[in-house]
Amino acid sequence: VVKRPPKMFVLSGNYSKRIQLEINPHSASNGTELHLLSPVQITEEEKEFVSKNRRFGAMNATAGIFSYVHISKCSGSTWVTLLKQLNLDVFPIHRAGQAEFSVQFQRNKLGTNAAYHSTTLRSPRHHVLSMFLHCKYFNIAKHRFQWNGTDETDFKAWLDYHLPMGPHNRDMHECWFHPANYQSRHLTSSARRPHGLEGGDPFDPDIRAALRTYWDLDFVSLTEFVHESRCLLYYRLKSNTTSEALAYLDNHCRCDAHTHEGVTAKDNVHVSHHSGSHRLNVRDLSVETLSKVHELTRIDVDIYNIALRQFMKEIAWLESNAALGRRVLCDDVLKLLEPELSYLPSADGQGTNVTKIYLEAIGRSLL
Repeated sequence: VVKRPPKMFVLSGNYSKRIQLEINPHSASNGTELHLLSPVQITEEEKEFVSKNRRFGAMNATAGIFSYVHISKCSGSTWVTLLKQLNLDVFPIHRAGQAEFSVQFQRNKLGTNAAYHSTTLRSPRHHVLSMFLHCKYFNIAKHRFQWNGTDETDFKAWLDYHLPMGPHNRDMHECWFHPANYQSRHLTSSARRPHGLEGGDPFDPDIRAALRTYWDLDFVSLTEFVHESRCLLYYRLKSNTTSEALAYLDNHCRCDAHTHEGVTAKDNVHVSHHSGSHRLNVRDLSVETLSKVHELTRIDVDIYNIALRQFMKEIAWLESNAALGRRVLCDDVLKLLEPELSYLPSADGQGTNVTKIYLEAIGRSLL
């Protein structure tokens, strides 16, 4: 068998380490490897590999167990609630707590017979802030830590407890989470519940291992796009899902009907764990604070950057004539997220423009 020569993607950014990644290590009969320099662009050629990973096309709700990995503070409780409303044999059935495992543990120890494997990822900046707010305001945790000021000052103090990263600083400091690359640790760790680092997991997980796990999943939703992720999943389950899901798909998965007020309380499922602050705007935090977040999430940023671009490819497919044939991801959503996600690295060094990524995915120019 003659292997095709690898295609080289040379991308800009402050990264010197070249990363080799097999896009689909379990079915790479073609032997092709994708060489990456982070940050990463998604190319048209990648569709071929992703298709083999079952990211496009129909899903059979009756095929077997639908395994969902709940990564804390990535809207997992919301997704478990939504999945249980469908004709799916969801595992695990609990929203949180004892059901939050690593992808590897759940896949290899608990969900070995699952037909589908899925999870949700979140913008790392917003994810770390959400972990902090949970620690500060959740009724069990809020008395464990000395909170002395505003959310901004307490957030900075909480970050300082976890920096600099090193062998001396693996403690979760009376909270459920150690924020160091929390999402990529869930993609790579073999631990049952990798909330902290006490089990020996590295602060900076192997990005190659994290990406292999990511590409091996059948469905990956994004917290910033819960509505659009629902549309994508409901369409993929269209032939054998519930009438309520079909009604949501028909009534709300279209931009001409897309208003935040148009979704009823029953349709708009959101699970919150505390009544404290839920700050949506992260970019206005101090440069010092954001630099601390970045130091704790370098690998998570790389993974999310890839996931965001891949998600846009999947939305482009959903909106194409091969699927729904109409807009689902609407301009108001993109405009709202443009400034919040602009911190993500891009190949041109200008920062990510989420509208531009979307337009490139559907084959249109920003101009």
